[in-house]
Amino acid sequence: MKKIILSIFIFLQMGCSVSSLEEQKPILSEHSTKTVDEVNRCLAPKWVELRSSSSSIPTESGYKITASDDIFGALSVVNIDKSEAGGSDVKVYAVAKGWNDHWATAARSCL
Repeated sequence: MKKIILSIFIFLQMGCSVSSLEEQKPILSEHSTKTVDEVNRCLAPKWVELRSSSSSIPTESGYKITASDDIFGALSVVNIDKSEAGGSDVKVYAVAKGWNDHWATAARSCL
């Protein structure tokens, strides 16, 4: 019985919203000389390959790409923001650190 309760508790804890992901330390935080549009055009299709439900939406300062599923919610988020120094700042957040490094790897390839 304890194993079932523990399993349910862990399952409920894994469900994650975008805002709770963004409150954590990013698994990748980098600057690119590319514009936010260039980074988004490169990265959005790569994230769709990793998770077909990924979506890119424009924000006031650039773009946000979110990968999620019905069971766990937001799995990974990337914020692509226009940098005051020129170019863009890219921050990737993921539910599982290390295990989800393919999200950061895709982002690095677009910097």
